[in-house]
Amino acid sequence: MSAKPIKKLPPVARLASLFLAAHSTSKLLGRIPPDLPAACRTVLPELLQKGFLTELSEDRYLLDPAVQHLSGQRRPAAEVRSAKAATPEPQFDGAAWEQWKNQATPALRRHAEAVEHCAVCAFPVERVAEAFTGSVRPHWFSPTVKTAYGEWKDAHPERGRQAAEFTVAFGAEHGHGPSYAQLCAGLGWGLKGPLRAFVVKRLLANEWLTDTGTVPWTLRPGLAAQAQGIVLPKARSAAVSAHAGV
Repeated sequence: MSAKPIKKLPPVARLASLFLAAHSTSKLLGRIPPDLPAACRTVLPELLQKGFLTELSEDRYLLDPAVQHLSGQRRPAAEVRSAKAATPEPQFDGAAWEQWKNQATPALRRHAEAVEHCAVCAFPVERVAEAFTGSVRPHWFSPTVKTAYGEWKDAHPERGRQAAEFTVAFGAEHGHGPSYAQLCAGLGWGLKGPLRAFVVKRLLANEWLTDTGTVPWTLRPGLAAQAQGIVLPKARSAAVSAHAGV
């Protein structure tokens, strides 16, 4: 009950977290117990926002990695260490990564290498390679996530402008756009999991932001932001040049 994400939450939220920790399985994927008090059920989105949960649907949930050790049915530490020792870590294939870049378009390669060599982000190369070459899983958002979004957006009326302006500043510093996580962390929104993804998807749908399909690290101002003069420096320079030509 003293876990950091819930330490300052009201008693009903802490009781809900206790229920969820106690009912998670050995795989750390839990089913919301049918006897969870109604008052506790209403605060589940808050546990997602605070980082106690990383996934939440109508009847399933996943504890955040930071608190998974609190699972009521966790395996003994010795068993976990044994399992980790028996499972080899995936090996980064540098040759395959280079081959992927060689086969990419010049623009996509420049972007991938901008992220790979970004001194500010300093990502491990294997993380960058996985993001660009891995398969993209479709998002599914439960009614609980959508309800949590409705409550969150009411408290963030300037979210569109703030997000667009952040991508401009981020791009100027990094040479590439932010990830979903970097955007939300940079704005101090504290969002994780499906709620974070849903927030960014809504910003994209409302054209405050745009991106390049499934290419990671490409968030930038969308048409709604551009209409208010929020554009990347290159786009701003191009607009000024075009106006001068007229």
